[in-house]
Amino acid sequence: MKRFLAAAFIVLAGILPISAQDAALLPHWEEGFLDIHTIATGRGDACLIIMPDGTTMMIDAGDNGKAKDKQHPDGSMKPGEWQARYMKHFMEGLPGGGSLDYAMVTHLHDDHIGSVRDTLPGRDGYALSGITLVGSLIHFDKLVDRGWPDYDFPSREKVLAADKGFIEHYFRFIEHQRSLGMVAEKFENGSKKQFVMKYDPKPYARDFEIRNLASNGEMWTGKGLKTRKMYSGDINLFDENMNSCAIRLRYGKFSYYNGGDLSGGNLNMPSYPSKERDFESQIAGVCGPVTVMKANHHGYYDTCNGYFLQTLSPEVIVIDARSNNHPVPSTFTRITDPQVWRGDREYYITVDQARGKLGEELWSKFKPWGHIVIRVYPGGGSYRIFVLDADSTDYHIIYQTELRELK
Repeated sequence: MKRFLAAAFIVLAGILPISAQDAALLPHWEEGFLDIHTIATGRGDACLIIMPDGTTMMIDAGDNGKAKDKQHPDGSMKPGEWQARYMKHFMEGLPGGGSLDYAMVTHLHDDHIGSVRDTLPGRDGYALSGITLVGSLIHFDKLVDRGWPDYDFPSREKVLAADKGFIEHYFRFIEHQRSLGMVAEKFENGSKKQFVMKYDPKPYARDFEIRNLASNGEMWTGKGLKTRKMYSGDINLFDENMNSCAIRLRYGKFSYYNGGDLSGGNLNMPSYPSKERDFESQIAGVCGPVTVMKANHHGYYDTCNGYFLQTLSPEVIVIDARSNNHPVPSTFTRITDPQVWRGDREYYITVDQARGKLGEELWSKFKPWGHIVIRVYPGGGSYRIFVLDADSTDYHIIYQTELRELK
């Protein structure tokens, strides 16, 4: 009966967008579903993935601590508290018992891990912001980032400078959580075994994988576990964004890309010292076409180059935003330009801070903003997108697509 009701909802809920009068809640995750949540707080990236067997994975939990960036739903709690509340809500009843099976950090910037600004005091030797705050409220079974345990690429000094003042709190958080049983690992380029289903993987063994594409300026070649460097110059000229971890998730015919803040070139960014900024074009070939793509670096100046867009050719682009520069007009013009790439596509964004800078013509290309949920149905042959109200605490649906069959 439960599956019948869920199926009935899928068929009947087709009037878009949903009015407040008819607002409904997202039907609960069921076995065989893949859910990808992009969580809107306005101050940092956060993503929750619920795999088909109920295994959970968080990608980033940021808080830049900047009061000028409007918080959602409000300022009564910190972004990390809102992120944890959201994840607990949608993880209820899953086999992990309320713990996150995996926490992955794409790179070590404040809007992805937390900041010394506007923190809560901690009792275990580190301040609470972003991921350390989420980790104080939800246990992580395994944490994976680009540098553990040495954090020496390109140098420890460079790593410490990436998020001044907070990195040491993040390091202390990891060591404390390890004493409580958390496993810490370095991101393994090329691996498809670092993020695997834990509870009932056998029924999905042929259909589901998460492949690690790149980190620290090194990428998978597409063959076995072989990797190669994407650079030849001075690695000390890299900014932290260029070291981001990137993954490709596949479930049946559905696929998803998330590459943190990777760069696609010096596009309108002459102030960046490294001339080897186009990692997007190199990764594009081994990633291949995807159904849904999280825009690199929030759609900032140096991302989403034409070759990358053409090669991945997503049906849907999601922008996790926290600034009036997310995305910038030049990048979003390229993303939506039919001369750059052809076909019907949709654009989603978590918050509306960029509306003024983009202007109404560009802004109108977005669907309603909020928490963005990609729900892929059993077997990975169809999916639907939901947008949940980011200014509510019941997470009701404000927009949804019809069911889409993948070819």
